[in-house]
Amino acid sequence: MKDIHVQAIRVHAYGGSDQLRLEEVPVPAPGPGEVLINIVASGVNPIDWKIREGMMQKPLPYIPGVEASGVVVALGEGVTDKKVGQAVYGAVDGSYAACAVVPSEQLFPKPMHLSFEEAAACGGAKTAWGALFDVGKLTKGQRVLIHAGAGGVGHFAVQLAYHAGAYVIATSSAENAEFVKSLGASEVIDYTAAPFETQIAAVDVVLDTVGGDTLDRSYQLVKPGGMLLCLVQQPSQEKAAAAGIRAVWAGTKTLHAMQEVAKLLDKDLIRPYVRKVFVPLSSAAAAQDYSQLGGPGRGKIVLKIEE
Repeated sequence: MKDIHVQAIRVHAYGGSDQLRLEEVPVPAPGPGEVLINIVASGVNPIDWKIREGMMQKPLPYIPGVEASGVVVALGEGVTDKKVGQAVYGAVDGSYAACAVVPSEQLFPKPMHLSFEEAAACGGAKTAWGALFDVGKLTKGQRVLIHAGAGGVGHFAVQLAYHAGAYVIATSSAENAEFVKSLGASEVIDYTAAPFETQIAAVDVVLDTVGGDTLDRSYQLVKPGGMLLCLVQQPSQEKAAAAGIRAVWAGTKTLHAMQEVAKLLDKDLIRPYVRKVFVPLSSAAAAQDYSQLGGPGRGKIVLKIEE
């Protein structure tokens, strides 16, 4: 397949969305333990534009994207758990492309009840699961506050915490309050009506998906001995110590988290919400601009590779 070329988005220099270039690249060959998939849809995440702007470094040039859904078209040596023609989804590095090579263990069979667009938007569930359970050790009966409960990670975190038996409180705009309640939140705090910290009693765990001022105002909301989990920056250990709590960056993403999320998705116990789909691959810049500048919204953004 090395003489066959397909379309992909590549970044040759850090900067704005104008650095996303539609190019032809060779079709990669799967190595041992890998599969080649034709990508149907790619998730669009804040990390995509943060890397593009140089906040995090990758060797240049690179293909953006970290999650996708698609169809298996070739198997590498030793792969026995996938079949050619199988619809799959999962963690896919370089997912802004017509195809990609992926370690087989990072892909899961796409549930029949999920569209390819929905399946491409499940990475936030893995992030939320890892934070709440791998790091936060959330248990039944605990009170948890989830910031931005309608967001790409938040809407999964609300569902996961609810199914674990926690008492879920979430912040959102008023327009998203009913949506967040439908996910399992017992209380939804309108952060635009009054400072959220004035509307909530202390909780066992806070999951912060926002950072900045939201993080700074959240230390006081954790019970002594409780935990503040942040997904976007390192919390202040001085502020945590003063509040008598633990505060950690919780952006872990493990294979175990992926496996647990896959079980819940298979059983339709959690579902992704797709906010907007951009089509086709050449609309990648518009998709990243929307992710970066579109403001708070429901669920995930997806880039569909073809019409």
